[in-house]
Amino acid sequence: MRLSNKKTIIAIIIANVMLVLFAIAGKMLTRFDYEDHLDDTVISVDGTDITLREFGYYIYEVESFVQNQALLYDPENPKHWWNTHFSAGPDSQFVCDYAKKVALNTCICDQIYYEEAVKSGIGPEEALTSQTIGEARALYLNMTPLQLEATGLDEELIIEMHNRHVIASKYAKKLSGEQNFSKYDKEPDELLNWDGEYYQEEILPKHEVTISDKILRKITLGKITVNHDA
Repeated sequence: MRLSNKKTIIAIIIANVMLVLFAIAGKMLTRFDYEDHLDDTVISVDGTDITLREFGYYIYEVESFVQNQALLYDPENPKHWWNTHFSAGPDSQFVCDYAKKVALNTCICDQIYYEEAVKSGIGPEEALTSQTIGEARALYLNMTPLQLEATGLDEELIIEMHNRHVIASKYAKKLSGEQNFSKYDKEPDELLNWDGEYYQEEILPKHEVTISDKILRKITLGKITVNHDA
């Protein structure tokens, strides 16, 4: 073999090794470690920041609900359901993406209603009943150590987040009895939900909401608190 050919082969090998090293380095630099961002802000509603740790309450709730559907769809491999794509024109999306949309918007909706409830005189202490605490503790006890570690949640934070949700629900119920929904075809409960017309048209636009796409786009539901072994 000529010396020039040897040099060419060596150069190709070195180039390939460098490409592999660059690829590995790039992957390491872009890797997203969920637990490193638990105290980062993912949502801000009217100046109130919600961290990834707090958002974990909604992630767990939504993942638990969808996982039950996934196990009915394919008990052997529930990931099949999470990766199922539904074609519906502009609204076409994967189950995992829709689940994240539900968690995100439910969290925003709860925070808006919670803030309005406090302004109207429904305080946190009023909702923090033995029933609310019992429900929150039941949720906490139902979570595995792995799920608690993954979300960064603990019993105290779960009680706090569940209490916010209860207060938000009370405020929505209050609105349903006070507002005029005559121009709508649906029931007040549906209209006041995060995807309801009244909420989307009359409530959400009055509030300033910012979302950290930098973090949220790296989060995929269906593998944070579930499917670690699937």
